[in-house]
Amino acid sequence: MIVYTKLPHLFLASTLATARLTSGFVSNHLTSYHYTTRQLSSTTLQMTDLYGIPNSGWKSPQWNWGSAMGTGHDCAMICRQKFSTRESRTELIDQLCSGSSPYDAPFEEVKLVLGLAWQNGRWDGSDGGRGGYGEVLNRMADADRYEEGGSGGSFLDANRNFVLDLQERYPLIANQKEDLEDMKSVASLLDAEDVNQMDVARRKCCGLVLKAMGFIEKGL
Repeated sequence: MIVYTKLPHLFLASTLATARLTSGFVSNHLTSYHYTTRQLSSTTLQMTDLYGIPNSGWKSPQWNWGSAMGTGHDCAMICRQKFSTRESRTELIDQLCSGSSPYDAPFEEVKLVLGLAWQNGRWDGSDGGRGGYGEVLNRMADADRYEEGGSGGSFLDANRNFVLDLQERYPLIANQKEDLEDMKSVASLLDAEDVNQMDVARRKCCGLVLKAMGFIEKGL
């Protein structure tokens, strides 16, 4: 039985500290996160709460990335479990590289997967090493340059910053001509003033980065 505390963002930490993360528990939180409208907008695409956990998402003060206490830690545990199989990781990469819709994977979840992959990548160099994706992770944790309303500006401008920063470092982790050409093709989507097209661009870009890092083989 899960006992909820008065602090919503701590209930997972207190529960998971004393029990294993069961499939039923994960399922409940994975299925509780859904979109309430099929009409895409920058507001829809920037929805932040993950897995039904209040005050989660990179912009939340309770996220506390890198800390053992906070909604970021709670969501990371669920995320690792969700993508614990090669099949689930392959499915995510296929969705992203095909320009999947946000109904396949909320983009905040995609950013969480990237964050965990880059965190692990520090140890084997798959994050690109010095000047690589560790810098992007730090900026992502700052929740400013890549967030609508922050220094990044509008939804389009903030996400354009994100994609450009990922593209710039891609040659540090990928050297296959086909992969480099695929990443270059994303650039053609960045000039359009359309939130749906920007969503496709950022998803493809994330999928290519995760694939090049060996996400399918290594997991999180």
